[in-house]
Amino acid sequence: MGYTNYWHQHDDFTDEQWKTIKEEYEYIKEVCEKIIDDETRTTDEIMFNGKGEDGHETFLINKYARPYGSNKYDGEDISLSFCKTGMKPYDLAVWYMLTFINRINPSISISRDR
Repeated sequence: MGYTNYWHQHDDFTDEQWKTIKEEYEYIKEVCEKIIDDETRTTDEIMFNGKGEDGHETFLINKYARPYGSNKYDGEDISLSFCKTGMKPYDLAVWYMLTFINRINPSISISRDR
């Protein structure tokens, strides 16, 4: 199914915010080790998917917002990101990360299908 989580990131995270978010992600990796696979490649991103066949689409958030002028087509909202989880088990980790991030930086607006 097409169950999706959405967020808007207009600005970069501060170093302090990003440190707090990354520390929380380390906790999530431990707690959710049976449902998520960490796919993070750099220190400026958090990326994971559902473990094995439970994945649907990879969750990815960056420390840095997409720069203005990086749009792929006229009218694209470059602040918008999303992750389709199909309500699979790792959706809990995705939504938890988004609500935690929103608490650290309320300018990151979040929503999901429901």
